[in-house]
Amino acid sequence: MMLWTVEPFDRIFPTDIPETVTMDIGGGFLEGRMTPAGFTVSRLVSTDLKKYLKSEYSPGYIRKN
Repeated sequence: MMLWTVEPFDRIFPTDIPETVTMDIGGGFLEGRMTPAGFTVSRLVSTDLKKYLKSEYSPGYIRKN
């Protein structure tokens, strides 16, 4: 595959991938990153289907420290 672009290589393929952190919740866990604003949720892993309906477990939600 060829990629013709004027963008720098590091902007298209970043090398500084942030470290993933897991947070244990009852019946599963959250995966995300620690930011200055708090814990930013990337995904929820749970067998409890009701947890997927809660907005505080949705991707992009920021949990305050």
